[in-house]
Amino acid sequence: MTVELQAPTGKYRTVGVDTFDGTDWVIGDYNTMGQAISAANSKGGAMLKTHVYDDVGQHIHSAGTF
Repeated sequence: MTVELQAPTGKYRTVGVDTFDGTDWVIGDYNTMGQAISAANSKGGAMLKTHVYDDVGQHIHSAGTF
C-alpha cells in the first residue's frame, strides 16, 4: 500500500484497493466509524476492496471482493 493507513486523530479512514492493478487511495476520513464503514460498503465491489482504519492504524472493517 502506498497510502497512509492511520487516520487523523479522532477520525476513521476508508481506503480503496484495486485488486487488479494494485493501486490504492484514500476514499475519505470520517468523524464516526459508522460513516467510514458505510462508505467502505458502498464503494467496495468486485475486484475493489475497501478497508477502514482508526487513528492508531488498526484495521477495523473491509468490504468488496478479490
